[in-house]
Amino acid sequence: MKTEQMLRLQAYLDNEVSSADGREIASWFARDPEAKALYEELAATKSMLARENEPVVTVPDSRDFYWSKIAREIERVEREPAREHSPRPWWIRILAPVAGAAALGLFVFTSISLNGPTKAIAGHQIEQSKTDSSITFYSPAQKMTVVWIPSGRVEADANVDTDEDESAEPVQQVDEAF
Repeated sequence: MKTEQMLRLQAYLDNEVSSADGREIASWFARDPEAKALYEELAATKSMLARENEPVVTVPDSRDFYWSKIAREIERVEREPAREHSPRPWWIRILAPVAGAAALGLFVFTSISLNGPTKAIAGHQIEQSKTDSSITFYSPAQKMTVVWIPSGRVEADANVDTDEDESAEPVQQVDEAF
């Protein structure tokens, strides 16, 4: 059985066909046992669903009335002249992206300047050295220290004299968490 035939049978079951088509479909599934079996299965499924899930709603007007009402509304809207949208002033179109970029820049600047090279997060201590780009993480609760040294800086620092290292800035530390 083709999909189109199945859909016509479903439409007949849902009372969505004209009376002439309904008679034709009824005679068709009376002759065809496969169509009759499908109709009975669909009817049983529909009756089970209708009892438990779907309330029965009767519409006082016909389907054609509602479709003609929709068509009239579409025609009415199409006849109305299109409204012209007034464009925003040029300074608002420029000011909005500039203000967004300024707010983003301010956020980045304040987060960098307030956090500095050392941070304390929930009882943990994070340090960043200004001289060799290493980062140290210390957690007293976990009794753990992790030191991260970038691989590109290790070879460059191996050739540095120890006299130059004495002038380097000391690592800042934070003893208490915020």
